[in-house]
Amino acid sequence: MPGARDDESGLLSIAESVVAMAAPGEEIEVVVAHERETEVRAYEAEIESLTSSESRGIGVRVVRNGRQGFAYAGTLDADALVEVIGEARDNVEFATPDEHCAVAEPDGVPAAELDLYRPALVDHSAEEKVAIALELERLTRLADTRISGVETAEYGDSVSASAVATTTGIRSTSRETGCFLSAHALAEQDGETQTGFGFSLGREPGDLDVAKAAAEAAERSTRMLGAVKPASGRIAVVLDPG
Repeated sequence: MPGARDDESGLLSIAESVVAMAAPGEEIEVVVAHERETEVRAYEAEIESLTSSESRGIGVRVVRNGRQGFAYAGTLDADALVEVIGEARDNVEFATPDEHCAVAEPDGVPAAELDLYRPALVDHSAEEKVAIALELERLTRLADTRISGVETAEYGDSVSASAVATTTGIRSTSRETGCFLSAHALAEQDGETQTGFGFSLGREPGDLDVAKAAAEAAERSTRMLGAVKPASGRIAVVLDPG
């Protein structure tokens, strides 16, 4: 679970603390974000890699006298917050003046309620994620007798939260989860080899269709086996959206 500073209210508090540093005559826009990512790769019925990463960052835009300066820091330490606003102010001096440059103001329109967060993903264990990747590889291999191997069978997910605050009064937060499956299959027939991929997307692991991703990878790799170059001509072409 995220720490106190990493949830929406904690990130907004950090953003507001930077906005409070605004000097007379300048406008400030602050974006603060936190993200956790997991990636699992299966190969030959074993886990090839399992990585987990976490990142935090803050972006600041300062507008003064029609000029704007940006700065970013990959940490939310107190010293970094002071430094990043100082860097943004320094960068203002190098910007080209623009009479329309300004920080957005509240327009009175309620923000849309987007259902992008699923607690089920946060509660999903590493062991369960590993099992999904292994099952994806297994089903891809079994999908067709011409499948000779699986280049990659991967599960990945992310959990993120962000906050925005401005000197003009904007206050906004959001959080979301997302996950995916991706498989790349190798198909062989009569000395010919072709590759194909399949994938599935969702907000939580329960949204993912392992069988569909495996079947797509197998179908896309095998359908090109035995393909020949068509005669030249003006013909209609249908492209695979994948």
